[in-house]
Amino acid sequence: MLEIIKLVDVKSWVGLLGVLFGAILGLSGVVFANRSSFQRLQLQLNTEKDRAHAQVKRERLEELYVLLSQWVNMFFSNFFKLTLVMKGEIDYNQYLDEIIESGQASKVDFQRIEMTFNIYGRELLPKYKEVLKCREKINDISEAHKQDYKLGKL
Repeated sequence: MLEIIKLVDVKSWVGLLGVLFGAILGLSGVVFANRSSFQRLQLQLNTEKDRAHAQVKRERLEELYVLLSQWVNMFFSNFFKLTLVMKGEIDYNQYLDEIIESGQASKVDFQRIEMTFNIYGRELLPKYKEVLKCREKINDISEAHKQDYKLGKL
């Protein structure tokens, strides 16, 4: 084998080394370009995924806003009607009739509200829990008034 190597002149070896060096440089350029392209594509896909997730979250939170608006309107409407009973402007039966009437017209999907909070609005859950506690207090007041009304204390 050494004999074959000695038979080839130095210029041929220099040319062969140059070709090998060029091939290695070209191959390394392709590897770096492919790696860079892959990283850019991965970044693009992650960005698109994050954007799609943010879009879905925004849509669900907008839906939550609408659901909460309906619930709050219904809740305050009912409470306002109860204050009319407490002031003696309407009787309890009129109040109940109006609650039934308005309840049939507007259905609030509480399960959807809870689900949306638990999936998309976890950061809002503490505030929602505070609102529920306030609602419980108002319901307690309403229940106490109802009991007093039944007992004829009013």
